[in-house]
Amino acid sequence: MCVKVKKFLWIAVMLLLVVTVSAQIELKFYYPVGVAGPLARVIDYMCEQFNKENPEIKVVPVYCGNYDDTMQKVLTSVMAKNPPDIAVIEISELYTLLAIDAIIPLDDYIAQEAPGFLDQFWPGFLANSYAKGKIWAFPFQRSTPVLYWNKDLFKKKAKELQEAGLDPNRAPRTWYELVEYAKILTERKGNETLVYGLILPGGWNDWIFEAFVRQNGSFLIDYEQKKVNFDSLEALQALILWDRLTNELKVSPPLRPWETTVTDFVAGKAAMMYYSTGGLPTVRKTANFEFDVAFLPMHVQYGTPVGGGNFVVFKGISKEKQDAAWKFIRWMTSPEWAAYWSRESGYVCVNKLGYELPEMKKFMDEFPQMWVAARQLQYAYPKMMAPNYQQIRKIMTTNLDAVQQGKKSPKDALKDMQKQIQTIVEQSKF
Repeated sequence: MCVKVKKFLWIAVMLLLVVTVSAQIELKFYYPVGVAGPLARVIDYMCEQFNKENPEIKVVPVYCGNYDDTMQKVLTSVMAKNPPDIAVIEISELYTLLAIDAIIPLDDYIAQEAPGFLDQFWPGFLANSYAKGKIWAFPFQRSTPVLYWNKDLFKKKAKELQEAGLDPNRAPRTWYELVEYAKILTERKGNETLVYGLILPGGWNDWIFEAFVRQNGSFLIDYEQKKVNFDSLEALQALILWDRLTNELKVSPPLRPWETTVTDFVAGKAAMMYYSTGGLPTVRKTANFEFDVAFLPMHVQYGTPVGGGNFVVFKGISKEKQDAAWKFIRWMTSPEWAAYWSRESGYVCVNKLGYELPEMKKFMDEFPQMWVAARQLQYAYPKMMAPNYQQIRKIMTTNLDAVQQGKKSPKDALKDMQKQIQTIVEQSKF
């Protein structure tokens, strides 16, 4: 081949590369990590694989901290008219984004998919995607709280548990049993508590408290109906139980930060803890004892709010970018990649078809604890949502913290929550 021909081919290849790069759609992707663990590298890896398989698109992942941090960065960028193209947002924030007209509905994209497309996804996880008759978000890193229990500590107290009519080979199933197990499993030396019976964690105690209210047959916020229900008898009974566990019986610590809860549990400082399924990888990899997870104990019924983050696509970007964002969502929530994310993160596999894959079946056989959250979805409810949810959550966590620290009575805390949150909901214009 002559030199001129080689030079021509080289120039042609370079021109093709220039054209390809210039035509490439770049997506800025904001995402949080809501639980302990090095999950940022997992997201980075998934984005790299997507980019390799879809060279016409380049997803640039931007780790933004926890859910609250991510929401603040999203709001700041939207107000500055420089939104990300796509983001994972804590599910309760949907109405906040709708109130500022920040995101697009996904109905048209879903309509273009094969019939029965949405049937692949758990209804309990889709519920927080709907508002005003449209679907605005899509499930990705999703979870429920579950009850973790240290089987070794249960065995250590087997005789005492059996004498109390309790089974040391299973977790408590009711509020009554929760109290009785926690009393026996708590270990003290003088005034020092060596092992707490359980931990009701702080930080996201608004989520955990909502679960207790659901177990008592009630709810806290129904934004569509503009109904706030903190002053109900069911909520009061739930918070009285928390006060009793923490301040009267002292079988749960006065207040543990969300991140510290897992550390305490794997260190053997608590026999049980309420925590997200997203904590499973950390517990599985660092606990030097046998553990298991169970449904949250019931009262009048089993019940839990779902949790985690959903994908949203933003307004103020080109239609071309919105189309590319939907392609990325579809890829990330496909059976293969939803299952991969579940194995790495401890979140529930949002695509039910992922559980049929050989590698997922093998993983679930090795770690059957992962099935608990999926099975608990039959008793799951949408997590409460409203505009200005971060403000609502702050009111809740402040008052719940005060109760757990013995600084406020359950009745007074709920009264204050009712008044302040009702005002926020009534003033919301969306």
